[in-house]
Amino acid sequence: MARIKPFKGIRYNPNRISDMGKVVCPPYDVISKREQAALYDRDTHNMIRMELGKRRSGDDSAENPHSRAGRYFRAWLDEGVLMQENEPAMYLVATEFEISEGLRTRWGLLVSVELEPFHRGGILPHEHTYSKIKSERLSLMRACHANLSPIFSFFSDERSTMPQLKSRLASTAPAFDFRDENRHHHRLWVIKDPELHRVVRSNLADQPLFIADGHHRYETALAYRDELSAVHGGLPEDHPAKCTLMYLSSIQDPGLKILPAHRLLPQVAPHIRRRFLDRIRPFFNVQPIEANGKLAETTKRLLTRLDETLPGEGLVVVIRDMDTPVLLLLKPERKGELYTTDTPEMMRGIDVTLLSDFVFPKVLGLSRSHLDDVNCVHYHQDAQTALEGVYAGQYDMAFIVKPTPLAAVQRIADAGQVMPRKSTYFAPKVITGLVMHALQQPL
Repeated sequence: MARIKPFKGIRYNPNRISDMGKVVCPPYDVISKREQAALYDRDTHNMIRMELGKRRSGDDSAENPHSRAGRYFRAWLDEGVLMQENEPAMYLVATEFEISEGLRTRWGLLVSVELEPFHRGGILPHEHTYSKIKSERLSLMRACHANLSPIFSFFSDERSTMPQLKSRLASTAPAFDFRDENRHHHRLWVIKDPELHRVVRSNLADQPLFIADGHHRYETALAYRDELSAVHGGLPEDHPAKCTLMYLSSIQDPGLKILPAHRLLPQVAPHIRRRFLDRIRPFFNVQPIEANGKLAETTKRLLTRLDETLPGEGLVVVIRDMDTPVLLLLKPERKGELYTTDTPEMMRGIDVTLLSDFVFPKVLGLSRSHLDDVNCVHYHQDAQTALEGVYAGQYDMAFIVKPTPLAAVQRIADAGQVMPRKSTYFAPKVITGLVMHALQQPL
């Protein structure tokens, strides 16, 4: 099983940064160009300069966003904007956020976790990754020699580790207490007590860790470790590059929330769009959804209809130049024809598998190389935003799906299976900038 360790974290110096809300940022994969610009303007020490730096004219292999990120990282350490702990620590994080069901709090623990290949079973993935993103993240890691943002994983807290930590720290003030731009409330406690470290390591010693968000970062960390080991002829046992930064949350935590990852296609040929419903009809019952009234009402109506479908048997498609969204209901007698023998039975009860195994390759003609292109399919967790994108002409098609159940994610990962890309959207994302993890020894 996974080996968990305390580490000498790097974090913003509270004597230099009075409002953490001005310097943290979301992880790189959910930041738009507009948000990137706003984060640059928010504070000169905002994490965006390292996590997703702006490109400049004239950038090349020597001067680029990643090389600048490395300079920012070292300069901020030298200037005391960032500081490193003087002794190993773990970090308890509370994130309070509002959803339709009300106010929720998710608890997480930032730790150092020893890297291991997936086949060993201690750390388990649940979805495929993009090759281009991994190469981009590896370039950033080489420049900074640090994990800037954590990998979000969950575990089964059978020994109530998180409640124990919350109880022990209830009477102590957090090191950070702030709200981000989304009004999410973040608190962070620094845990330096070796006894609490022992409790965490002992309680989780036989628990596998399931990667919720950050597959690219994990595979990049493995590549960085192996690259460094090859250069130096091996690494000592205590070398920090043999570990990576993780945020661990309990599967029993009511704040662990999965949102759907709706698919948006920016470019679909007009003739394919026009023929789509005719090509899909032999396999699906096609039911237009009334679109009278406001977009919010249409969205609510289609989500209600979608929620009534069985797992893995319903989708909503929105097509450019068509007035109404359409509910696609799988014909039970045709289900066996949609999948190959390579598709495990447990994967057939997930909406996104309908898209990845049948709709995208067999109806839209998208090849594996198309689907490995990050620009081919975009993702968003909000159905109304997806509809707006199609009706505004930004996208040619959108597919609205139900969220993947957490139990299914665990079951599939535990069985050694891998889901299609972006099968889940764990919300809210773990904020970047709370704690960083050095990969050099010494720093």
